[in-house]
Amino acid sequence: MTRLLTTQFADRIAVYRELLNHVAATGWPSHPDPRWPVDTDTVEGPSLTTPHLRIHVAHSYQDGADVGSFPAGVEPVCLRIHVQGYSDQYPDREAAGTDLADAVPEEEGEAWARALLGQWSDYAYELTRQADAGEARSRMWFKQRIYVLFLAPDGTPLLAPDNTAWPRIWERNTGARKLDPDPSSTELLAHIAQFGPYAVTEGIRDPHTEPDGGWRLAMTGLPLDGLTDTSAATARQLRDAVRVRGAVDSKFRPIRVHLERATAVVHFRWARNPNTFAVTLRLPQTRGELPGPPMDTPRGVAYEALGRWQEGLRTGFLVRGTRRRIYGVIHLSAPPHTPGPRSREFGIAEVLPLAWGNAEVLAVWLEAYVNNEQGLPFVGQAAARWSDETTAHVEVLEVTAGTPDTVVAQLAHAITHRLADLGAETIETPFRDEHLVALGYVARPDGQGMALDVTSMP
Repeated sequence: MTRLLTTQFADRIAVYRELLNHVAATGWPSHPDPRWPVDTDTVEGPSLTTPHLRIHVAHSYQDGADVGSFPAGVEPVCLRIHVQGYSDQYPDREAAGTDLADAVPEEEGEAWARALLGQWSDYAYELTRQADAGEARSRMWFKQRIYVLFLAPDGTPLLAPDNTAWPRIWERNTGARKLDPDPSSTELLAHIAQFGPYAVTEGIRDPHTEPDGGWRLAMTGLPLDGLTDTSAATARQLRDAVRVRGAVDSKFRPIRVHLERATAVVHFRWARNPNTFAVTLRLPQTRGELPGPPMDTPRGVAYEALGRWQEGLRTGFLVRGTRRRIYGVIHLSAPPHTPGPRSREFGIAEVLPLAWGNAEVLAVWLEAYVNNEQGLPFVGQAAARWSDETTAHVEVLEVTAGTPDTVVAQLAHAITHRLADLGAETIETPFRDEHLVALGYVARPDGQGMALDVTSMP
């Protein structure tokens, strides 16, 4: 079947593989290219085994670095190849919509995936579905065979790590079945014979992770058996959910979960920021306190919280939220509601450092601009350099004549938080400005400007 499909769709497959290489190299959605497949023009045709069934092959992808442990410097993409079946009563896949048929035989599904992937299929896996998926099995989400391939940016296929978090790739999947490599792949076959169908990660794991790939997480406060049944179940679900790498964001690393009778407080680090942050979830005490779908179960409550934190942290909640430092930890909560429109007259953007006198030590370069369709004119800039791995110096903080002073505040605020996320523990500047004072800067003892201890900033 694989040989037949490879021959029948040779032209489309060649173009599709080029697209997958592009995804691996850039990590970005494909740019418009009329040659590249879309839902209505891809690898698709009648089933080779099942009457009145048509097969459609598509792809999706995600960042692979958080799915498991990879060697330093390898930033793989995790490709998902979807082999979907639908009734030939529909003229095409688009017309079938969510009405997929859970009827693609294993052998045929693998043949379509192998035809598309070619030699890459030596490194591919088929996801295995949770046996007790129940009603979920009737949903389109599960009516398809899904094959997974990790690709390095240069297009080199990679074995899945032995600590791969398979549910992170597709919901309600518990593992994967390795496709058999071609007999000519002797080196790969020798590895599988000695170590199994995964890449060994024992020597390359992040020191903050457990052997299963999840974050190492401390539990403090009340023990689980000191909570009500509903609170304890919610806390367990939250603990298990935040341990998954990338579940909130690749910059998010949980440190501990502190339990009280009514709350669970998740302490975490963000990017290379030297501060510890915390977010809080109120624990329902009884089943009667569960709000209702999608939060009608302890799992729903935990995952709804993860969704809120994910959206918030990815859109600046770390900075715009209400921050309270308690015993050295910055606790985050929703910012106070401010009625009326917020000023969006000016914006801040990072500059690509195409030319800079000290390019080898440039840390951050920001520009302020009028927030219109053109993003022009530029009205100010801020720039900083490194003097060592943890000390940054803001050397430029300026705006054009007639620019509101609020833009200086925006630039100071943006560059300070950007440097903190890059790992700065101390930030120095020759400037003296009230906006820097508001961010926690104090006068230097030598009288040469101001300095900020990032671990004490508000």
